[in-house]
Amino acid sequence: MIKIKKIVSGVLSENCYVVYDSKSLRAVLIDPGEDGEKVIFELTKDKLKPEMVVNTHGHYDHVLSDDRIRSEFKIPLAIHKYEIGTLINSFESISKSFDFPGIVKMPEIILEDNQEVKLTFTTFKVIHTPGHTEGSICLLFADFLITGDTLFAGTIGRTDLVGGSYEGILDSLSKIKRLSTSLVVYPGHGSKTILANELRNNPYLK
Repeated sequence: MIKIKKIVSGVLSENCYVVYDSKSLRAVLIDPGEDGEKVIFELTKDKLKPEMVVNTHGHYDHVLSDDRIRSEFKIPLAIHKYEIGTLINSFESISKSFDFPGIVKMPEIILEDNQEVKLTFTTFKVIHTPGHTEGSICLLFADFLITGDTLFAGTIGRTDLVGGSYEGILDSLSKIKRLSTSLVVYPGHGSKTILANELRNNPYLK
């Protein structure tokens, strides 16, 4: 049975998600955020065995502990091909501001739109949803959608940062609107929601 564990990380309360199989305890880790030690503790406590790290986009509050997680569990990082620059620049900018070593290893897996990623315990589809950043993606599982900072409960992600586009995010939302309305939506910040609720109440999806 597929389950989801949410770990809130960092000063911006970013949502790290661990999607895992309750029997094998195999997992995929999405957007580990700033607090790598907290994430490692939670994974170890529950005896989860991550197979991959996936970034929905490259902003520092989602990716700062990427390398720590990769080193601890010896697993690859996956990110959309258009997001590599954001990933690298995010590390560089945070290092200048907070004296953090601004070095991130290149991702081992480069994702494409509509790509199906097969893990040992599940499969998910990559949906390229630019607008918050150029290479933002959503991850579509059988009955839920992880949206990063593209779609939140009641609103959408910022489009005024480097690589952002309001017109782009509206186009991306049109892709999401065509998905099953029963999908549970897990955003990069805040609470989960149901796509049907967003279609009714979110002004950006009307």
